[in-house]
Amino acid sequence: MSWIGFIQGNQSSFKEIYDAHIDDLYGYGRQYHYDKDTVLDCIHDLFISLFNNPKIAKEVNVKYYLFAALRRKLLRLKVQTVDIETLSEDISWTNSHELDLINDEVETKVVRVIKEKVDALPKRQREVLFLRYYLNFSYDEIARMMGVNVETCRTLSFRAIKQLKVELKPIELFTIFYIFFNKF
Repeated sequence: MSWIGFIQGNQSSFKEIYDAHIDDLYGYGRQYHYDKDTVLDCIHDLFISLFNNPKIAKEVNVKYYLFAALRRKLLRLKVQTVDIETLSEDISWTNSHELDLINDEVETKVVRVIKEKVDALPKRQREVLFLRYYLNFSYDEIARMMGVNVETCRTLSFRAIKQLKVELKPIELFTIFYIFFNKF
């Protein structure tokens, strides 16, 4: 992908970067806001503002840059419209587009149990798992995105996986990694 072309105003580079990241950005954005149109508006605003900004860094990890910028944009929107104390409780991992498709197609007992166990995890543990295993961000990138240190991210991930191991049978644990994190 041509980030340099994108920041220089090349429309084909814009389309290439947009097409490569829109689905993952949308899934991630749905964790921060329940309204599909608002999430899409924020993504579109993000791309337009980046496309029209000549001061963007030339050497960046494009995926990290886009996700971090979208997260900041959605959190600012959330602060403007919702009481700050409820913000941390509003993020729900189950709103991603891929998980909606899975739940529509496969309503098995195992999937329901796994969903219940993941939903029972604290918000920050869910977010770290989503960013690390679903979107393949490094712990360093996650730490910067969430505003915490790398060790905190590792600890959140470890505790979440440890909790899931305790509560899920081995077959359910395998299924969670296969379905939700698409790592196998």
